Amino acid sequence: MTHSWTVAEQLRWVAARRPGATAIVDADGELTFAQFAQRVQALAGFLAPHAGSRVGLYLANRREWAEAFFACQLAGIGVVPVNDRYQDREVRHLVEDAGITLLVSDAAGHRGDVLAGLGGDVDVLLVGDRYEAALADAGPVRPYRNEESAVLYTSGTTALPKGVRLTQANQALGTFLGPAVLLGLTPADTVLISTPLGHRVGQVRLLGGLLTGGRTVLSADARPATLVEAVERHAVTVTGMVPTIARDLAFSGMPVGERLASLRVLSVTGEPMTGELRETVARMLPGTELWTFFASTETGMATALPPEEFTSRPGSSGRALPGVELAVADLETGARSSTGSGEVLVRSGPPGSYAVGAGYVGAAAASPFTDADGWFATGDIGTLDEDGWLAITGRSKDMILSGGFNIAAQEVEEVLRQHPGVRDVAVTGEPDERFGERVVAWVVRTPGDGDRLEGEELRTFTGTQMAAFKRPRVVRFVDELPRTATGKIAKWRLSAAEPGSGR
Repeated sequence: MTHSWTVAEQLRWVAARRPGATAIVDADGELTFAQFAQRVQALAGFLAPHAGSRVGLYLANRREWAEAFFACQLAGIGVVPVNDRYQDREVRHLVEDAGITLLVSDAAGHRGDVLAGLGGDVDVLLVGDRYEAALADAGPVRPYRNEESAVLYTSGTTALPKGVRLTQANQALGTFLGPAVLLGLTPADTVLISTPLGHRVGQVRLLGGLLTGGRTVLSADARPATLVEAVERHAVTVTGMVPTIARDLAFSGMPVGERLASLRVLSVTGEPMTGELRETVARMLPGTELWTFFASTETGMATALPPEEFTSRPGSSGRALPGVELAVADLETGARSSTGSGEVLVRSGPPGSYAVGAGYVGAAAASPFTDADGWFATGDIGTLDEDGWLAITGRSKDMILSGGFNIAAQEVEEVLRQHPGVRDVAVTGEPDERFGERVVAWVVRTPGDGDRLEGEELRTFTGTQMAAFKRPRVVRFVDELPRTATGKIAKWRLSAAEPGSGR
């Protein structure tokens, strides 16, 4: 597959036409398009020896994340975003599975401990003096064409995340289908990104702001007070958030409508929203265009629900975007249909050519990505009516969606089983007013020493091996786990089980 246009080339085009305009704003100040493009060019020169390989970005939202992303695109390097909350075990998996040859990182907080724990297993370019020296000493770079743009890791049902390969076409077309065409971004817009840049939606927002010539504000803090302050200070016109943050804003007690008056567009996506929350957000921001989407790492944006339908279709995720097809597969027979209920399927031409990614990498590369006809099975359950409106009603995969993050139950279970006080465990999700779902661990204690095991000890234990958002928020101790006739854990019975005393 050959694509003649890349996001790095588009950045050069924009920078040449808007050299003095502000491109990036973060906690360290501002960069014009000319300054940003020059730093990208210099970093690409430093990274040139890694052409054709993969570089990991283990950073929170800051200018160096954006610089390294575009430098890799220019130098022909695949970018592997590493969730900045990940701990040692999770980072090691990505380094090994993706074959990362260099990590661009900082040593803030737990990241310093993780980098020290890697013990030289991978080269590290630390943001700070070494990073700036690399920019100063870099030689010229000749653009290197690499069809791979990025590898994004997503939590499915397996114990460890799977890497999804995105092409240049995925990135370029996704940028303009969403931000430029649907949301109508222009050089007059200021885009605030407080959602993680390592997520596909974060990258769409980054590319949308920069490549349409607007000003992009990066924040590593998505808390309501910080978000509101950033919108006010920078006169932000476009931003996005998960429903958890929307709920927090709605009940914060702040005069949100007045303080967010500059917002032209707000997208609220990442997990299901109740009709009540949609109504609340609409009342809170009466002058703002409100959008929601159905999207995933593998499919990109598949549907859009426009502002005029935001509250009138409370259960809907919208209709398929141009160039995207939807279908549902019967849960018992697997038969595919253009209407009805079942597992949601998405197709957008050959994988990697438009919205749907190109396939899995690493250990998951042998796993089927799409079926023979190019349909990707999302694992989400929904209904598709005769007019093409999609409503998500549940999930078939053993996955928990909390605060916009996908969490594989099996991954949490495997970590918990490493504790000597745990004889058996099952992890489920249950409704949570703020986060949508919370992680619940159902634990059978090991006889003897395990009798004294408490929930907080297990929460602390998991926190040393995985990102905090994956830790069980509730631990319930039971005498045994319910099982089917074939010996499988019957998780659907756990919500009705009588919890023990430990929580």
